[in-house]
Amino acid sequence: MNETLEEILKLHAEKYPKMQPQDCVKLLYQREFMGDHLIQDPIHSLLMLKSEWAKTAADPDGELFVPIGGCLCRLNLARAKTRYTAEQVNDWFVRTASCRNGSFSEYFDALKLLKKNAGLFAFSQEDLDNYFAYYRSEGYPAVHHSPEYREAYDPHYRVILQSFLNEEQ
Repeated sequence: MNETLEEILKLHAEKYPKMQPQDCVKLLYQREFMGDHLIQDPIHSLLMLKSEWAKTAADPDGELFVPIGGCLCRLNLARAKTRYTAEQVNDWFVRTASCRNGSFSEYFDALKLLKKNAGLFAFSQEDLDNYFAYYRSEGYPAVHHSPEYREAYDPHYRVILQSFLNEEQ
C-alpha cells in the first residue's frame, strides 16, 4: 500500500502495455487530485456512476482494484458490482475526493519522474515530450484515457482510498 511512484509506474507499464503518454498523465493526475473533477455534487456523481454501472458487465473473476499510489486505487466497477452497491462505491468516491487536496508542485514532480522513467513504456521519449508540450499548452487539465487505452482495456473504475476496501474485508 506504500508503493513508490516508480513502483506504480512500473506496475502500470507491465499491466497496461498499450498505455500512451496521455494515460500516464491521467494516472498521475488521479494520484494527485483523485477524481474530484467528476464530482459536481454527490447526487450528480451517483447518477453518472449508475449510468456507467448499468453499461458495465459484472465480472466476478476480475481484479477488484489496481493501486495508483498515495493510498489510492482504481476500483474496477465490473468486479465491484459483484460485491458492493453503486451507492457504496459513490460514497467512497465522494469521501476520497473530499479528504485530500492535491498539489501542483507534487504533480509537476511526478511528471518529471514520469519523464525520467519513460523507458518503462512502449511509447517513445519523443512521443512523451510532444504530449507534454501539448498538455502544457492546454494548462495541465484533467484528461481522458487515450483511444488506444480505451480500446485495449475498456476502463470502468472509480478512484478511492484503498483503506475503504480493507474495512470491508
